[in-house]
Amino acid sequence: MPKVLIIACGSYADNQFGCPGDWKCLTGAVEKRGPFANYDDDVKVIGFLKCKCPGRSLIGNIKATKAKVDFDVIHISNCMAKAEPTCKNHDLEKLPAQIEEAIGVKVVVGTHDFG
Repeated sequence: MPKVLIIACGSYADNQFGCPGDWKCLTGAVEKRGPFANYDDDVKVIGFLKCKCPGRSLIGNIKATKAKVDFDVIHISNCMAKAEPTCKNHDLEKLPAQIEEAIGVKVVVGTHDFG
């Protein structure tokens, strides 16, 4: 059973800009929708970490989480990866590789296939 940490955009999640909060991400994981459909086993979400502007502490916060809670993979939420306008604080094309290098776990972009 893969243990997943979901990373979301704090601005979108807290202010509901085009996202009603975390229910889409969590439902996607439970129902194995979107990128979660690629797992053979059920998915266990162990945390939901919000990136806060300007995002400087994101990788440090992921490291702190990893030190306390074991997880196998990180999913970058749709509200972070597909937001319009795009995030002004992260280069989202480079961010997955930066996280993988710093944390040592696989990063998947996306959390659900809801509209």
